[in-house]
Formats: sequence, structure tokens, C-alpha cells
Amino acid sequence: MTTPFQDLLPNRICDALSHQGYQPTGQLFQLNSYENRVYQVHLEGNVSPLIAKFYRPGRWKEETLVDEHKVLIALAEAEVPVVRPVSLAQSKGFPSLGFDGPYYYCLYPKFGGHEQAELSNENLRWLGRLLGRLHNITHSLNVKNRLHLTAETYGWRSLDSILDKPHAPESLRDSLEDVISQCLEKIEPLFTQDWKPFAVHGDCHFGNILWNKDGPTLVDFDDMVVAPAIQDIWMLFFGDEDEQREQKKNFFEGYEMFRSFDHASFILTEPLRTLRMIRHAAWIGERFEEEIFKRAFPYYAETRYWQDFLLSIKEQYSSLRSF
Repeated sequence: MTTPFQDLLPNRICDALSHQGYQPTGQLFQLNSYENRVYQVHLEGNVSPLIAKFYRPGRWKEETLVDEHKVLIALAEAEVPVVRPVSLAQSKGFPSLGFDGPYYYCLYPKFGGHEQAELSNENLRWLGRLLGRLHNITHSLNVKNRLHLTAETYGWRSLDSILDKPHAPESLRDSLEDVISQCLEKIEPLFTQDWKPFAVHGDCHFGNILWNKDGPTLVDFDDMVVAPAIQDIWMLFFGDEDEQREQKKNFFEGYEMFRSFDHASFILTEPLRTLRMIRHAAWIGERFEEEIFKRAFPYYAETRYWQDFLLSIKEQYSSLRSF
């Protein structure tokens, strides 16, 4: 069967960089990415490697990718810590966006940083300052072409996708449809309220926040969506209620130095968690014919996975019953 990246061979990657005026050595290292393909490309001479990102064909329209790049450039120019894509000699749609049909691609300088699974109070304040500044910039931009995070886009469409694919066992399909539908019926009215959505990172978890001596840098804007600000915040806190209260206090000491926050939007935490779980299950199924997904999620087609997933969704429904 054909796969989206079957023609993306090393010579094609090197040719793309050559067309932009670089001299690849031919030495490539594939970096961790399921949705796209990302490579560290070594160059001739005493030159730092570049990171080449090739987008999944057909996932986003050109104007959707352009919005991502416009946001990154605006953030970089405002000195918000993100990794700025390189301007290209030959571009399509935007100066940092290249195209070698069917692949859109971009180049980044190599960036050094590491994930931190636990943050000190000072680092929480630092991260709060970063996200407050970031939200000020993205709120000011006229982002028109990114997906809006709603019960429809992340929930109902994902349920349709799960039921359309053969991976969920027949014995559990009715239960899956019933429980997920009940969750979405609870969630849907919450998104009719005006939470003042705007362009946010969309996938703001610790794996996408890299730290070095200069502090935190936010990476991977591939899932940027139009959503309430809480979408970039709810995944940052963990532990019991007292621990989370302390973490939030420190985070918002930093965030609210730059931007006010509607604390009432924390009511969306469990709805957003539920939507993320449903969307993730559907996403694996939509990609499961690719070997990289079969290796990463070998349990996906097993009955046990779907039993556990159903149990988790039932637990989420219990958390939503008060809405």
C-alpha cells in the first residue's frame, strides 16, 4: 500500500536543501515525529546542522501552514522564545515555507534544550510569563485558517472516525458510541459560551516546552488551534488539589504580569481532557496502516486497548455529570 512519506528518501531531502542553497553532506538523523517527518541534516564545512520538517501531505492546506509560520515569525520578532523558521531562497506562500510536491517543508536552526517533567516555583512563574506574552501576541493576530477546537471538530468527527475504521472490536462499538456520545452531549453546551477563543499553541504539554540556561522555549506549533486560553494551560498542573493550587498560584504570578486570565475557564479542564482522549484514539486509527504507528502503538488493535479506553471514557463521563 502507498504511504504519505514513501517517496521522501534521503536524496530527495538533500535535494530540497540544495535547492535552497545549502550543501548537505548526506548525513541525516530522523528525529521523533509521528505526524510529520523531521530530520537533522548535516552540512558541508564548519556549519551547524539544520532541522528539516516535512509536513504530512494533505493534512493542512497551504493557508493553514502559512498561519503557523506567520505566528512563529511574529512571536520571534516580539522576542517570545520560540524557534524561528529560516527564510528560504525558494518559497511558496510564505518566505519560510518550501514546497517539493507533495511535501511542504521548512527549515529550523538546531536548538538545544531539554524537557523538564517537574518545575520549581520559579520555573512555573517563568513559564507563566512566557505563555502570557505568547497569548498577547497570538490574540492580536488575525489568524483565520486554523482549526477551531470544539466538541464537533475534536469530538463528533473523531467518534465518526473511530466507528468508520475496523480497529475497535464489534463487541464494544455500541458501548463506545453510547458513552462517547453522552460525553459530547455534556461538553457541547460549554462551547456555546463565549470563552473568547484565539490562536493558541494547542498542544502545550511538557514535551513541547524545552529548557536551557535561557529558560523555556515553546516548540512544535503543528497543532495550533483557535481555542480558549485554557487549552494551553490545563495540562501543566498535576498532583493532588493542594499541589495543583500551589502550582497555579506560581504560574499565574508570572502569566498575569502580562495578561489577565479568566479563571472561570478552568471548568473546561475535564471537557478538554475528554476531547483530547477521544481525538488521540481516532488519530492513531487514522494513521494505523503506517508501520511507524504500528510499531509505536502495537496494542491499538487489541481488545484490551479498547476495553481500557472505554473504561477511561466512562470515568471522564463521571467527571462531566455535574455539567
